[in-house]
Amino acid sequence: MSIMSANAASITRKYCASWLLKAEPRTSILSGFGWLQETIDTPGETYTMLRMSARVFFDLHDLLVERYGLTHSPYVSSYESLAMFLWTLGGFESNRRTQNRFKHSPDTIHRKFHEVLHCVVSMSAHYIKPKDPNFRNVHHRIRNDRRAYSHLKNCIGAIDGTHIRAVILVDQQVRYIGRTDAITQNVMAVCDFDMHFTYASIGQPGAMHDTSVLYHAIDKDRVKFPHPPKGKYYLVDASYPNRLGYLAPYKGERYHVPDFHIEV
Repeated sequence: MSIMSANAASITRKYCASWLLKAEPRTSILSGFGWLQETIDTPGETYTMLRMSARVFFDLHDLLVERYGLTHSPYVSSYESLAMFLWTLGGFESNRRTQNRFKHSPDTIHRKFHEVLHCVVSMSAHYIKPKDPNFRNVHHRIRNDRRAYSHLKNCIGAIDGTHIRAVILVDQQVRYIGRTDAITQNVMAVCDFDMHFTYASIGQPGAMHDTSVLYHAIDKDRVKFPHPPKGKYYLVDASYPNRLGYLAPYKGERYHVPDFHIEV
């Protein structure tokens, strides 16, 4: 009984500290929404702070509100929620720094970030996909190029990967340490000839080889993954397998741009 009582007391203290004994509200001459208004009204600042122009910001906001369920609350507008999301991603900002910028509590920042994130994930399902899942037509850039047509008429895109820094719990960090000794996730993306992403595999550990990331995506997302139809193929680099539907460079051939620089 004493152990149970101690646990109950500990839970009660944590609850009181989190929800009853709150810190004083953040007060500032310039609120988070005020900062957003000033940023939008200053030419070029929206792109610098939020990584997109003011017009794109408003278009994205209206799309998320009208089609994907982004809402506002009495103290945080949907515009400010989206701005917090873009600010955090664009500058790799922490919750604490976002609190200071937008003058909201840690819980509000966390909650609003994830509300926008869920809307963006829902949106991605309608945009990150092939225009034609059967890849019946040859892209006009290849069809109109006599040099490329005979070699690339059956090519439907390219696959490559990149490593993006990640914040991982200490007991799981070993799996995410890659060749550069940094904690990263290995992100694989599929791109078509219009330079549009048609698929992305996100969250795999940085220590995972590119081939393993590809096989994992093919197996786990077999319904969503844009599999190459019979006779079609993706271009991949040497870190991926040279197999049916995936064409890698010949071994020993140079293909990276820096390899072709003239040495003086």
